[in-house]
Amino acid sequence: MTTTAVPDEGYDWSDIDRPPPDLEVDGDQLAADVDAAGECTPSTPCHRDGCEFCDPAGWLDRQRPATTPVPGPAEDQAADGDFWAARASLARVHQFARARRGAPWATLGVVLTRVVTATPPFVVLPALVGGHGSLNLFVATVGASSAGKGTAERIGEESVDVGPITTASVGSGEGIAHLYARRVRGGGIERHTDAVLLSVPEIDTLAALGSRQGATLLPELRRAWSGEALGFSYADPDKRLPIPGHSYRLALLVGVQPARAGGLLADADGGTPQRFIWLPATDPAAPDVAPDLPAGLLWQRPPWPMAEFGTSRVVLPVCQAARAAVDAARLARLRGQPSDLDGHALFAQLKTAAALALLDGRAEVTEEDWQLAGVVATVSRRTRDGITATLNQVERERNRRRGEAEGDRAVLVAERVEDAAAQRVARWIVRKVAAAGGVAAHTELRRSLAGRDGRHFADAIDRLADAGQIVTEDIDGGARTYRLLGGAS
Repeated sequence: MTTTAVPDEGYDWSDIDRPPPDLEVDGDQLAADVDAAGECTPSTPCHRDGCEFCDPAGWLDRQRPATTPVPGPAEDQAADGDFWAARASLARVHQFARARRGAPWATLGVVLTRVVTATPPFVVLPALVGGHGSLNLFVATVGASSAGKGTAERIGEESVDVGPITTASVGSGEGIAHLYARRVRGGGIERHTDAVLLSVPEIDTLAALGSRQGATLLPELRRAWSGEALGFSYADPDKRLPIPGHSYRLALLVGVQPARAGGLLADADGGTPQRFIWLPATDPAAPDVAPDLPAGLLWQRPPWPMAEFGTSRVVLPVCQAARAAVDAARLARLRGQPSDLDGHALFAQLKTAAALALLDGRAEVTEEDWQLAGVVATVSRRTRDGITATLNQVERERNRRRGEAEGDRAVLVAERVEDAAAQRVARWIVRKVAAAGGVAAHTELRRSLAGRDGRHFADAIDRLADAGQIVTEDIDGGARTYRLLGGAS
């Protein structure tokens, strides 16, 4: 069997060209394979050239579910084309998610981050713009509280088995380098991990950590997304923990409630939200009856191409359509055209295309991978736009309530001012009538009242009358007097 040269990075490549013995296959298919290959069985594969059973390129296609996959609903098909029906791997993820009452898109996001995490860090994208591109992938699963973001993570883990991977929660920017290395006695640096999947169930955690005074988390995550070197240049060399670029793998999975995503979207100037694939954790067209649960996929790591000459990096071949799109977008940005939230859209699409190819057991990005990743990008934009609309609605409601509160406050203040003025004029009337011997003419009182208080006179008289402090008397000729009652002062 032809072998493929790969970089020596301490990985066990002994089984790179053979399927794992515990892979589940359909019984009828297994019988056919055994007949075709003689003594070839899952436990004792023959590994002969041309054996369909041992050919890793044929494994994934034979993982088709025994029952017909439930296609996406008509409205999903109209919006997303035949995405889920395009490949057996996608159909399996879709059916598995619906059988477990999860969201297919969010489940796919989880699967892709796990596949990327399981891919060695020396596997990179070609240097289409600048240097080599990293496969490091960020996915945000979007839904209201209890919508199923955590459910999607569990379903994604069970629907496609990528083997053991290291998962961790997010902390400070300085702590990211410590996920991969540590200082040892004598001042040396020991690498203990090459790949980590960061899982953040709630966006509030990421936003809070990123908004702290002097926080370095978001800038460090942005560097990780691009595969750049990690670590900080402390004055004390014993505190430095440098992680070279493209020597690590990092994927990030974040759960997002739309109304609470403002903190992340607010970092658009820094470029953080542009690096995410935004996928819904809901399935509005979920069927009334869940489909049968298919067997989970066992991911087959593809044989890697030759390492790039003079380096230890394996560069995934990329189709011309993706190359042309990336180059055209870069040229537009060089000419000063604005990019706003879509500044990294094509790079994120290329990462997605590579993840879809890897999920399908291939180490190259084809035009179909690129087109399917375009569907994911459309869903991502649609989901992100929905978040923006939700945030705008929340802000409008907040402004409305603020305006109502300010109006109520203004009315209350005005009422209190009027009440205080009426009480002050009432006290003045009592003093003037008392000074006049207990009886005073209306004309004399009004004439001696300050002009600014004239509009409060009638209200003050009514209050005094209601309180039993004064009585109004009409005398001959239509004149009016006010008599102070006993005990009033």
